[in-house]
Amino acid sequence: MSTMRLTLLLTAFAALSLAQVPRPAQSAAPKPDPATPAAPRVRVTLPRTSPAKPAETSFSLPLPDTVPPLAKLPSAAVQSLPNGLRLVHSPNPSLPIVDVYLTSALGYTHDPAGKRGLNRALAHAIRYGGTATRTREKVEEFLNQRQITLQAAAGPELIEWAGRCRSEDLAEFLALLGEMFARPAFRRSAIEEFQAQERLAIQAYGRNIEFTADREAENAWFGPQSPWNRRHTYDEIRAIDRDGVLAHYKAHFGPARVLLGLQGDVDAATAMALAVKSFGAWPATPLPASAPAPLPVPARTLISAQLPNATSVRLLLVLPWKQRMAERTPAVTAALGLFAANWEDRQPESLAALLKPFDSEDARPRIFTGLATGGIPALQLMAAVRPREAIDAAVVLWKQVEKLRAEAMTPARLDALRRHYLRSLIFQAANPQFRFRLLLQAHALALPAGHFEAIQQAAATLTPADYSRILAEQLNLDAAQLVLLGDEGDYRSSPDSIGFTVVHTKPAPPAEAEYKPDESEASRARALEILAQAATAMGGAERLDAISDAVWDYEATLTRASPPVVIKQHNSWLQPRLYRQEQSSPAGSAISFYDGSLGWIHANRALQNLAPLIAQQYRNEVIRLLFRLVRAERLEGYQLFHAGPALAVIRSPENYAVELALDFDTHLPERIRFLEQRPNDGGLVRVEERLSDYKVSDGVLMPHRIAVIQNGQQFAEFVMTSIRFNTGLTEEEISRKP
Repeated sequence: MSTMRLTLLLTAFAALSLAQVPRPAQSAAPKPDPATPAAPRVRVTLPRTSPAKPAETSFSLPLPDTVPPLAKLPSAAVQSLPNGLRLVHSPNPSLPIVDVYLTSALGYTHDPAGKRGLNRALAHAIRYGGTATRTREKVEEFLNQRQITLQAAAGPELIEWAGRCRSEDLAEFLALLGEMFARPAFRRSAIEEFQAQERLAIQAYGRNIEFTADREAENAWFGPQSPWNRRHTYDEIRAIDRDGVLAHYKAHFGPARVLLGLQGDVDAATAMALAVKSFGAWPATPLPASAPAPLPVPARTLISAQLPNATSVRLLLVLPWKQRMAERTPAVTAALGLFAANWEDRQPESLAALLKPFDSEDARPRIFTGLATGGIPALQLMAAVRPREAIDAAVVLWKQVEKLRAEAMTPARLDALRRHYLRSLIFQAANPQFRFRLLLQAHALALPAGHFEAIQQAAATLTPADYSRILAEQLNLDAAQLVLLGDEGDYRSSPDSIGFTVVHTKPAPPAEAEYKPDESEASRARALEILAQAATAMGGAERLDAISDAVWDYEATLTRASPPVVIKQHNSWLQPRLYRQEQSSPAGSAISFYDGSLGWIHANRALQNLAPLIAQQYRNEVIRLLFRLVRAERLEGYQLFHAGPALAVIRSPENYAVELALDFDTHLPERIRFLEQRPNDGGLVRVEERLSDYKVSDGVLMPHRIAVIQNGQQFAEFVMTSIRFNTGLTEEEISRKP
């Protein structure tokens, strides 16, 4: 949830919280009759330059108290490509910049039943999953070199990818976007990154108080299984995998569901030519109708969320609207916008003034209109209050809701709100990016032409009777949700005293269940298929099975060191488990030998036995030798488990487990993960090795670049400079002591 303040100008046209505007200062003149609003004035204060007696000199400038002209969306040509993709073009040659938007009416409330989060994963994977011809790293390199921004965001009803580039880079940028949308790779790293972000969100539950209050309200309003509810579970996150995202993309996402918006220094003919060149090859596919999940009608509820020892209380009031933007008439949107604006403009009873006696922080209360194009349809009022007076603050807030809902609107008061609301559009109309995005969102939601101008017209002509009637129809106080997030033991009054149905909760991040591999025969069979694919991609099972020894050299850079340390390694292996490593670095040189159980190390002119934990590390290195690992089913005592799409777990007889992940397209191993013990204290380290730059050596494809990640941090990078197989290495040679 955004952290914009209540002083934001509230507008149904913008359907978002708008830019903060200074409140007109009060003049020294006598206060006018409240029924006759006075012209607002701006106070300009200039400090005196005398150092002896600092003072202030003030003068006021009157602002015209008139209804401003309507703010209009930019004019733009809309053309359709043969595959159904629509191009929305608005020329603006004033700067050599082009704003690029791709908008789709496929938000997270369109998620299929039982697959919450799938559309958000799709948005992330298109942005960060690479293309059929470019890895994620290549995409980021292209964007960084040209200083192009590209962001993805998934809302309730819309997904938007927004970028900005120089006009001379537009052709290449659109070519890249065409690849990302028509030929996405959905690489594993993007899917797992999304899963990791969602896990962190779950783990932040109960610790981030604003996030927790927001999710508690959504859970009570929408219900635990609704796509509108973003309070996901670990099982739901784990169920989002590459196969599911790819299937969803093929079934529900295509050019007919995407608008390409170009605004800036590009003419119409060039814009259309580039759109056809970049996106014209994206094949049109029949797509099923897609609509957001219906809005529920909740019962009036107070969620009292217990946070022991909280120093303040988050007070959140949610007033659900009955309809989404696409379902509301312009008059309804205008009336709800004026009702929301009433909280800001009503003096001396604004939200900030009402809650000031209970305020626990410097930050002012905030209001979110919920009238956004494709946003969550609810008015939300949030404040931080002192624990002892939390219930008192909630009572005051609720009484004000009932008062504003029931009071008769006078013509003078409605005119003041109207001017306040419409004048705010002047500021928003100065932002061409916002206006163009609003135009795209209107097209994506199939809103009528002139819809937003009609909202302003309705606001300008709305009568007090119309306003009261619409509020009576649209504002259901019996559906209100009130959240108090704090330590109930500090409250002076009981939550039950407010008159809501009270639900007591104890928000805390749930514990994620320990991963347990599927040990069924079906799981083993699927794991065997994955290893067979890897073996075939690397050169074939027969060629790998024929390897009896290997000799290879690495140049390793320890990136965590400052400055980075370069180490050279010469490694030898003789089946089944003899392993030798000769290493040189600025700190000295050493030779180690592992004989399958222990072994020895020669360093600093001293020869000694390997410590048990170091010997165990060498044992594990032998287990992870890639040309052996993908043929693990031939090794005695090894167990195989299927762990997901192109993902297998190999467990050795010593109960050492390695997770092997294949590239979805090439079937070459792209990553292995495992736990390792530190030799100094035995602590566990999570290690990930990312494999790339495959080259053929004696008929076998082997990765020549390995990035090593320890506990989520880059640790080292290994570059293989040479590798040979079946060299005739003997046991005497590999075990030779210095």
